[in-house]
Amino acid sequence: MKRFYRIPNLMKVSDLRDVINYAKRRYASKIAYRQIETPIYESAITFRGFADNISALGTALMRLPKPFSSTARPEGGATPAVSGSGDEQSSSATTPSTATTSLTTLSGSHIALIGGTSIEWLTAFFATMNGVGCAVPIDRLLDPDTMVAQLVLADVDAIFCEGSFLDKLQPLLPRLPKVRAVIVMRGTGSAVDLLKKLSVEDQDRDYYAYTRLVAHGRALVRAHETVFTEAPIDADTMSLLVFTSGTTGANKGVMLCHRNIVTVMKGARQLTTFRRTNLSVLPINHTYELVCNIICSIWEGTTVAINDDLRHVARNLEHFGPEMSSMVPMMLDLLVRKITIESKRNGLWEHLQYGMKVSAALRLFGIDRRRRFFKPVLQALGGNLSMVVSGGAPLAHETESFLDAIGIDVKNGYGITECAPLVASCGDHYRRAGSVGHVLPNIDVRIANPDEHGNGEIQVKGDNVMLGYYKMPEDTATVFTDDGWLRTGDLGHVDKDGYLFLTGRLKNLIILANGKNVSPEDIEEHIMHGIDYVRECVVYSDDAGTGIYAVCFLDDDQCEQLGLHDQQARHDRLMEDIRIVNRSVPSYKRIADVSISDHEFEKTTTQKIRRFKVIERMRRRGRNDS
Repeated sequence: MKRFYRIPNLMKVSDLRDVINYAKRRYASKIAYRQIETPIYESAITFRGFADNISALGTALMRLPKPFSSTARPEGGATPAVSGSGDEQSSSATTPSTATTSLTTLSGSHIALIGGTSIEWLTAFFATMNGVGCAVPIDRLLDPDTMVAQLVLADVDAIFCEGSFLDKLQPLLPRLPKVRAVIVMRGTGSAVDLLKKLSVEDQDRDYYAYTRLVAHGRALVRAHETVFTEAPIDADTMSLLVFTSGTTGANKGVMLCHRNIVTVMKGARQLTTFRRTNLSVLPINHTYELVCNIICSIWEGTTVAINDDLRHVARNLEHFGPEMSSMVPMMLDLLVRKITIESKRNGLWEHLQYGMKVSAALRLFGIDRRRRFFKPVLQALGGNLSMVVSGGAPLAHETESFLDAIGIDVKNGYGITECAPLVASCGDHYRRAGSVGHVLPNIDVRIANPDEHGNGEIQVKGDNVMLGYYKMPEDTATVFTDDGWLRTGDLGHVDKDGYLFLTGRLKNLIILANGKNVSPEDIEEHIMHGIDYVRECVVYSDDAGTGIYAVCFLDDDQCEQLGLHDQQARHDRLMEDIRIVNRSVPSYKRIADVSISDHEFEKTTTQKIRRFKVIERMRRRGRNDS
C-alpha cells in the first residue's frame, strides 16, 4: 500500500509523561491554554506552568492532605472557612475527624473526570495518567442512570467534577459506595457552600478543592518529594478507560494505554502540521478531541483556546482568532449551510460563486488568492482559520470542496475509540476527494469480505488498537478476528494508490428482502446535498425489508422562503425533490416515501445522530398505522 508521510524526526517517546516534559523544555514560556472565565476575563497558562501544575497535583493525589471532612467539626462545633481559591486552612491546624478514616493516597485508583474542557480538567487528566492511576473521562451530559452505570462499571474510586456539577452529582453519590473522594474543580460561590455542607454530612467519602490540592502538591515538590515524578509508568497497562458514545445505546468501556495514545500522536504528526493556535470545540471526554487535538497540540507547541460552550463557537472563533480547529462533519455542514444562507439573503450568492470560479482558475496556475477574495467570509470566523481537522463521521465531498474553495483546508480523517482513535488521515499535501486519507504508520488495514465494488469491513491491526473492553471478555473476543484483527464495523475500500474510503456502517447496512444490500449513508448524502432545505436525514427500511424510507428534519427559514408554510406543502415539495434524487440511484435504492420530523434528531455529544432511536420510532409508527 502506497503511503505518504512527513519525515518523523521524533525523539524517543514512550508515554505521556515524556510528551509533557518535552513540551515543558521546548515551549516553556509559550502559552499552552487560554480559557474564558467571565464575559470580560480570560485566563492563560504556559507550557511550563501547565507541566508544573501536573506535577503538583499528581504529587498531592499520591500524598493526600487532610480533606474538608477533617476540618468540618473542630471542637466547639464551629465550621472553618472553606475557599475555592487555594487559601484553605492548613491541615496541620485541624482537629482529628470523627468521620471514616481519610484516604492517604489515590495511587492506583480509577479516577473519573466530569466536566467540560478546561485547564483544570486537563491538569487532572495528565496527573492521573502520568503516575497516579487510570483516568475515566465521563460525559457530563449523560442521564443520571447511565452515568451511575458507567461509574460503577469502571470501578471509580474518586471523582473530579466541576463546581457547577456538584449539585447534580450529590444525589448520585449514595449509589456509588466505592467512590471515596470527590475533588471539585473551578468551584466558586454556591458550589463551595455545597462542598462545605457535603464535607460535614457525608461521612463515607472525602472532599477536596482542586486549588488546595495543587497548593499542597507544590509544597511537597519544593520539599523534593518525587513520589509522582518517579512513579513507574507501564506503557502497555490500561491507564485510560473511555466509554463509547453509544449511538446504538450500548456503552462499552474501551481500555487504552500510553502505547496506544503515543502511537496515534506520532502518526498524526507525520501526516499533519499543526498551526500555531487551535480552538478546542468538541467534548473532551471523547478520544478524538483528547488525543488528536489536545495531546497532538501539546507535542507541536500549539496554543489551544478553549471554547466554553457549543452555542458560542461563532463568537469564540471571532474572539480567539484561531488558525485551526477540530470539528465533526455535522458542524462543518452547518457552517457551510449558514454561509450559503447568509450570502443568498444578502444577495451575494452569485458574487460568491463567481469568486470561487475565478479563484479556482488562478489556483491552476499556482496563484492562491482565496484569503484575499473571501476575506469578509473568513473574518466572520476570526480571520485566521485556515485548517479544520474533521472526524467522527464521513465528511461530504461538497462540504469539503466549499470550505477549500474559500480558503479553509479540511483534513478528513477516520478512526474509532477502539483505535485510540485514529486509523487514517489526509496529509499536508496528499489527498483525494472523498477519501479519509492514508493509514497511519505502524498500522495495517485490510478489507474483509469485499463485494463487487471492493467494499467490505475495515479491519485494523497495530499499536493503536485497544487492550479490550473493560470487564467484557465476551464482547472483546467478538470484536477481534481469530487472527487478531480488530473489526471496526465500518464499510469501505482502498483504492490502487492506498487511499481509504468509507461507505457506511456494517450495523446500519440495510439488507432488503430481495437480498440487495443498501448503505443508508450513501442515500442520505444524496438527499442532504441535493435538497438544500433538508437539515438532517435518516434512511431506513421497514420491518420486512421490502422498501426504503426516509425521515427528514427541515430548515424552517428556508421552507418559509420557498413558500412552504404548512406540513402538507412541505411534504409534497419534499417528495417532488426526493423523486429527483431517486433518478440518480439504482431502482432498489429508491425511496418509497418520506416523513418530516418536527424536531431535530437526538444526538450524542459528538453530534452523531442516534439512528437506532429514530428508526425504531419510525418503524413503531408504521406498525401502528398498518
